[in-house]
Amino acid sequence: MTELDVKRDGAVARLILNGPEMRNALSPAVLRAVVDACAELATDDEVRVVVLRGAAGTFSAGANLPTFMAELGGKAEETCDLGRRAAEALAALPQITVAAIEGHCVGGGVVLAAACDVRECTASAMFCIPELEIGIPLAWGATERLVQLLGETAAIDLILTSRRFDASEAARLGLVTRVVEGPMDEALAALVDVIAVRPAGTLRTTKRQLMAIRTGRFDASADAAALVSALADPETQQAAQRYMARRLAKKRR
Repeated sequence: MTELDVKRDGAVARLILNGPEMRNALSPAVLRAVVDACAELATDDEVRVVVLRGAAGTFSAGANLPTFMAELGGKAEETCDLGRRAAEALAALPQITVAAIEGHCVGGGVVLAAACDVRECTASAMFCIPELEIGIPLAWGATERLVQLLGETAAIDLILTSRRFDASEAARLGLVTRVVEGPMDEALAALVDVIAVRPAGTLRTTKRQLMAIRTGRFDASADAAALVSALADPETQQAAQRYMARRLAKKRR
């Protein structure tokens, strides 16, 4: 059994953290696998959506500290940097990324989920950022990412207290996009189906805009060229025709 399963199905790729006996804890090996999988997916023009989730109804229990401590030799800093590299690899994917969160989402699991564009969780999901309680600083670039997502006040509270919080609070704070009712598989399939049929070029442009905003490099003057390119794209033209046909059909009812 591998610690990371990579599955492709047309326009959708799934990265599945697969270590259920340890609640999908993140070892150096699985983080290296995430980095490698993202490097491969980044060049796959057929994939439009990348889903990150955990096996057996749990997202991730966070870093597997014993496996990290076992690698603290001459390359200690390189090993401890793997989480940052994995999060940044996810964040840099040209596809739209979706974190599907069930069960526990702890520490490093929160970091990887936060690196995705969309984060959905079930009502029973539980979150925690326990690093300071463990006695280690929050690393992997997580403090900056959480401050960007939640604002400094909320991020500091969750980091300093290491308290558990539930799905409804995660949604209120902005850590998750929405809390789904019912099975995650059904809600995830509905979301992915909506995103995956969008024109590929338009999805890539949207992702580039999001990445530019997150890094403070967004330039709205580039929007006109992106719009011109999209309007000339046959896939976009077909999508526009379908949209207008649906609008016309509704007016006739």
